[in-house]
Amino acid sequence: MGVAVSTADLAADVNRTLRDIVLLLRRVSADSEVSAPQLAVMGSLAAGSRRMSELAAEHGVRMPTMTVQVNRLERDGLVVRGSHESDARVVTVALTEAGRGALSVGRRARVGFLAERLEGLAAEDRAAIAAALPALSRLCEKE
Repeated sequence: MGVAVSTADLAADVNRTLRDIVLLLRRVSADSEVSAPQLAVMGSLAAGSRRMSELAAEHGVRMPTMTVQVNRLERDGLVVRGSHESDARVVTVALTEAGRGALSVGRRARVGFLAERLEGLAAEDRAAIAAALPALSRLCEKE
């Protein structure tokens, strides 16, 4: 049985490890035409059109920052803007077919990279990661 870890220490360890994982995955897309933050925005649009304000809130950025990201994606033909059917003042964003393709390529690259890294781990480490995934998913659930 392991040594008891305080919640604060566990939070610091999770924060550090997640930061390292995010940076690792960002390096995968460093040479890509689509940046890691753009892939993240596109991933948020995979299930359908979203309001700009929802995207900004989900990504923890202010509207001007999200506007810059969406402008770049729109310029590259990866997303299109629209308006909400019941309120024309509301700006929505949706993936284009080119955007879906770019998202798919980006996800395949990340998953392939992670698969290679996981393959290099001992079976016990892979099992431990698999066992931790449900708890990490619950950590991310909205209240």
